[in-house]
Amino acid sequence: MKKFALIFAFMIVAVAFTQAQTTASASFNLSMTVDKYIETTPSPLNWDFGTTSHQVAYGGPIESLYGAMGQWNLAYANCPFSVTVAGNNGANQGVPRFARQEVGAHGGAWDILPTLYAINFTTNGVRDLFYGTWLQGAHQFPYTKNYTEAPHNGQVKMDMVSYINSTIASEAVPVRKTLIDPTFTNIQSADAGVYECTMVVTLTAL
Repeated sequence: MKKFALIFAFMIVAVAFTQAQTTASASFNLSMTVDKYIETTPSPLNWDFGTTSHQVAYGGPIESLYGAMGQWNLAYANCPFSVTVAGNNGANQGVPRFARQEVGAHGGAWDILPTLYAINFTTNGVRDLFYGTWLQGAHQFPYTKNYTEAPHNGQVKMDMVSYINSTIASEAVPVRKTLIDPTFTNIQSADAGVYECTMVVTLTAL
């Protein structure tokens, strides 16, 4: 009797361990990466801020350009980025300050105008002042700022207001006045004509 009972118990255990599994699954966590990409609009961009007007008050008399503005869809970016703004002029001052070389037999010096900017970059619908204060003098370039959130629609918009030969704020170059003063040197009087400088805006992926 004992022998039969042991054989029967063994057979039940064997049947329990040999039942087939009919459903099984394996899960996958899949990933891929979209590469960082930045592209700026074709260069160079040409922009004329316009013509000065004569100002008697507020530190005049001067020929001043006050608050002229330009705006551009500057770049596409799909990642956080830094912006560096730098520049130069014909006098090779290494900053985006308006300058013009004198012409004629008695010319030769560069006429230099104090140049101030208010630059903003717009990403994700938020317009953000590039420099820490409202106006940035040409002597405060180059300057770099980080934008730590990706522009989710890709757009990087730039706008820039310029104040040239204006007393609205101080710059490293003095304002050029329109005075009858025979003691003026060449550089103290700004000849009429077109003044130019260059600006380079560099975006770098963070």
